[in-house]
Amino acid sequence: MKKLIILFMLLVSAFSLYASFDASYSDSLFYVSQDYEKEYEYLMDSLEKAEEKEDKSEILWRLSRAVLTQGDMLSEDDKDGRFSKYEQAEDYARSSLEEKENWNAYFWLSSAIGRWGQTKGPLNSLSKAPEMQEYILKVVDGYGQDYTDAYYVLALLYDQLPGWPISFGNKNYAISYMRRSLDTQLSGRGLYLTLYYDLSQMLYDRNWDAGKRAKEAEEMKKEYDSESLLSEKMKYYEGANGKNGKPFYSSVTIDKMSDRQEAVMLLMYAKALYEIQTFHLDSDSAKYAEICSRLEELT
Repeated sequence: MKKLIILFMLLVSAFSLYASFDASYSDSLFYVSQDYEKEYEYLMDSLEKAEEKEDKSEILWRLSRAVLTQGDMLSEDDKDGRFSKYEQAEDYARSSLEEKENWNAYFWLSSAIGRWGQTKGPLNSLSKAPEMQEYILKVVDGYGQDYTDAYYVLALLYDQLPGWPISFGNKNYAISYMRRSLDTQLSGRGLYLTLYYDLSQMLYDRNWDAGKRAKEAEEMKKEYDSESLLSEKMKYYEGANGKNGKPFYSSVTIDKMSDRQEAVMLLMYAKALYEIQTFHLDSDSAKYAEICSRLEELT
């Protein structure tokens, strides 16, 4: 009898391990394999089996991530398809928060709202911007996440919105957030080539000369040093070290080059970064092609 009880307990334990949600497997499908359909199927199956609120919450925000990415992969002409995916992504993120509040759900909720607005057009993007900002600031300030993807969203938000008095867009804040996004990259999630490309474009469009950069960096340093709230501090990250700041991809300080010189440098660094890798994600290969094309235009 005792042996039967032990055997039964082992079987129950084995079943529990089998049925439990494997977050690392899900993340590997998303970031490494980039098999979003397979991840979606795994998450839906896991959600049916999940009993704990924490597990459900973890699964639901990952479903938001998977569905949003599926929407991104649809043709830009398929607005109805994209809109449907982004609505689903928003619903999954909100459901995750209902199970248990967590910063990942707020991040993907903000992202889904932003994509929804972009799909619907400029006026809808403008109307959704405050809500999108509210949720992404919860990630940075509320949860203290010094997180590359959150800064990337903030960079795009400030870059694409009009400035005062229409909205809160600010090209310089966007550049600082994008620089911080580059400096907080997470390993094992691709090469982040999009960050290099987008920062390059922002700098090219701003077009400050070396002297202007040096002067503005010193002013930014004062603001950076005076701020304590993380999201406010990072609005001035470009000047964190004044004119003597030196990006990790550069051999010279920011006062020794113009915006457009750095724009080219970023693309050249990203191109070299891709070329020394032996394994390439499909998303990195697509962005590499854009980088090469842009370099041909600028050099």
